[in-house]
Amino acid sequence: MTSTPSRPSATDETDLAVCNCRKASHNHGTRDMYGYHRCRCLPCRAANRDYFRSTAHLTRTLEWADAEPVRQRLLQLREAGLTFQAISDLSGLQITALKTVLKGPNGRTVKRVLASTADAINAVSYKDIAAYSPTDKTRIEGSVARLQTMALQAAGWCSEDLAERSGVGKQTFNRLLRGLGTTEEMRRQIDALYQELRWTDPPQDTPLQRTRVRRALRRAAENGWTTTMVEDAEYGEYDEEAA
Repeated sequence: MTSTPSRPSATDETDLAVCNCRKASHNHGTRDMYGYHRCRCLPCRAANRDYFRSTAHLTRTLEWADAEPVRQRLLQLREAGLTFQAISDLSGLQITALKTVLKGPNGRTVKRVLASTADAINAVSYKDIAAYSPTDKTRIEGSVARLQTMALQAAGWCSEDLAERSGVGKQTFNRLLRGLGTTEEMRRQIDALYQELRWTDPPQDTPLQRTRVRRALRRAAENGWTTTMVEDAEYGEYDEEAA
């Protein structure tokens, strides 16, 4: 275990910080002493300055590109139905890098990206989109599965009933209802469950079953969910296309 600096306020040139680390030995005139122990003596300051001077060429030699066209391309891919996971699979970039380009760190819009990042995103063609086949473990947003779950809840089917009948965990349904995504495999299972139960009333033979139905209906009423949410969304898309 590394100890804390013994003199963290060694900011004066004549006030030397002391290294009392158990495993490491930090000497004055090194960047480690400057950074970890916050020593500001002249040798430590010089070591830190020399380090940044020696590595400055690394950032100057990188090729950069304007972030706005890349951001617009990402939005086009998203509108085409690709999730961040799908874009990551097709471009070879990390999901965190894609989200940083689109949303920026801590909500701050980035003004430039690496040229290699721009090339990788622009290289994703519509042929790639058409040929892309997600695996069972591919993460998806699950908007349709979410609407299907809401519609079933509005019909009286609670998460426990859905989990018992589908083999999908109860927490998966709850995460969907909170706006989180799921996997392609879970989406197919939820779709099959929806097709099976959409015209079926939940059983109410026992007190537990009646309690579950009341709980599901109450939750649906509080959130404004209806049994026709899936169809309403489909018709809404058709209306937008016709307009």
